[in-house]
Amino acid sequence: MAADYVNSLPPEVQEVARKELGEDDFLRNQSLDAIRQWIKKQPHLQNFPINDTVLLLQFLRGCKYSLEKTKTKLDLTLSLRTALPEFYSGWDPLNADIQQVLGYGCVLPLPGYDHHGRKVVLIRTAAHDPAVVKQALVQRVSFMTFEVMNMEEEQLFVMGIVLVFDFSGYTTNHFLAFPLADIKKSKLCWEDANPLRPKSMNYINTPATFNKIQQIIASIMSAKTKERLKLHGDDLNSLYKEVSKDVLPKEYGGDAMPLAQLTEYWKKRVTENRQFLMEREKMKSVEAKRPGRPKTSQDLFGIEGSFRQLNID
Repeated sequence: MAADYVNSLPPEVQEVARKELGEDDFLRNQSLDAIRQWIKKQPHLQNFPINDTVLLLQFLRGCKYSLEKTKTKLDLTLSLRTALPEFYSGWDPLNADIQQVLGYGCVLPLPGYDHHGRKVVLIRTAAHDPAVVKQALVQRVSFMTFEVMNMEEEQLFVMGIVLVFDFSGYTTNHFLAFPLADIKKSKLCWEDANPLRPKSMNYINTPATFNKIQQIIASIMSAKTKERLKLHGDDLNSLYKEVSKDVLPKEYGGDAMPLAQLTEYWKKRVTENRQFLMEREKMKSVEAKRPGRPKTSQDLFGIEGSFRQLNID
């Protein structure tokens, strides 16, 4: 039952949930019970932890309490977790390769919230050497980091999230190491099967070669995502209009902890949540038990190789 939920969100955040999501005690409890009953009737979704109220609320809030959208997103999420073991398997943070990537600080949720109450996440797209570290592993560690953040930051599913992509040091090698077929898979995970509600996406320190790369990436973005995309180049004053300086690391002219300290903090947080992450790794669909026909890779991703290799030189 949903009655065990204790709403610890600040009053002003609860008010936003009421206005923007229509959330109140009755709708929340009714929706939680309804989605739990639905999951119980889906033989292929029995690995979903239905007693995890906070997790269920992530999906309900991310779908603005539309039960049909919640069902679709939840089903797709578990299907993708099964179909993409390169992203969703091997979630032991003590593995040496994962520790290595955590040490690069590729994905760093920033402390606190911005002036709009939103969570800000810094994504350093070139913090790793693509010749040494596979992009799929970087994606895996990113999903693990977000999983820990999502568990700890209930507010972000009401107020939304802001993404800052720093392209410092980004080269065509970084792009070519992430084939377009894999970018499409990643897009499905982040955009279609994720309950996060991005309020803005900000690109900074983009290289000269970025215009062609951006055209390619934009070709698979949804119209809504394109509308929220802000290109700042190396103009940090432009970024400050979207993201308040108080949450940004010192290296970006902000007031928050420097990158090295932030990287060490998240390496420790992810490692400390080892048991949680290894449990979350089990949260996958069992396609052999899906009523009707199991979902195949072609169902989820289309025909592999449908993207032709593009010349971006």
